[in-house]
Amino acid sequence: MQILSMYDRNGYFYFFEITHYYRRIYKDFDMDFHCHEDVEIMYVNFGEINIIYAESEGAPRRTATVSTGEFVVIDGGIPHKIMVGNMEAQIINMEFCYSAPRQPLCLSVKTLIENDPEFRLFISLRERFFIITDLYNIGRQFSLLIEYLQSVGTQKAETLRSPYVDYSIAAILSQIASNYVQQNQLHTFTGIKYLRKATKYISENYSHLLTAEKVAENAGVSQNYLNKLFSDEFSMTINEYINHYKITKAKLLLEKTNVPIAQIAAQVGYKNKQSFNKNFFRHVGMTPRAYKKINERRMDVHWT
Repeated sequence: MQILSMYDRNGYFYFFEITHYYRRIYKDFDMDFHCHEDVEIMYVNFGEINIIYAESEGAPRRTATVSTGEFVVIDGGIPHKIMVGNMEAQIINMEFCYSAPRQPLCLSVKTLIENDPEFRLFISLRERFFIITDLYNIGRQFSLLIEYLQSVGTQKAETLRSPYVDYSIAAILSQIASNYVQQNQLHTFTGIKYLRKATKYISENYSHLLTAEKVAENAGVSQNYLNKLFSDEFSMTINEYINHYKITKAKLLLEKTNVPIAQIAAQVGYKNKQSFNKNFFRHVGMTPRAYKKINERRMDVHWT
């Protein structure tokens, strides 16, 4: 069943079926701008990619950066393309369409809505393009599901449905919803739409040079007013929030990967390692190297 949006209520009595999937390493890659009906989920296992997208046909194009340990979810009907620079990046990708529930589980989107409060909230927010950090090693589940699909000997799985696949899709969607809700918890008050625009812009562009002025411009509000909103909601200014966001991303990379510290500094948007070390120490109370040493026994999330 082809429905242009995962939020279409006509699809809630159906479930998701995998239509395409891949795990590939890209370098110096520029995809054609395109649009399709399937929902697409991409996980960046290592490296960094840029996604050019428009919120609808004919809308202005925007650029979002997705880095190691992050997911991007692209709803059906969103025009987009992927660009990868001269550093290798591995992408794990799946595309889904709505399909009738199958025995013996008979799972549906309605099942998740009724039994998972965070998924219910996530669906109600109707965000059609978003990036989230992998807080729960969902990337590992993603990778295992790809391995299973490859083990059955097909690269196109339109007819492949099994309890394992349905359970895996349900678990991945549930955890993506939980990650999204946790990373986008905002109170409801006047000005919330500007905060949502600002935090979304920061999450998509934190790896580049960001200024409070640029964030306010993209949110469509004055810098002074946006600073007040950030202060009321997060108890920090726009610039403090940007730095906090960058350091949070850096901590996850230090915990979960073997990416060199200088590369992490560049990946989270610092011009040089010295500036990164200074800001990291100010926020965490130790150097990135010391933080890495504390977490060096944790599992590396790079899967081949």
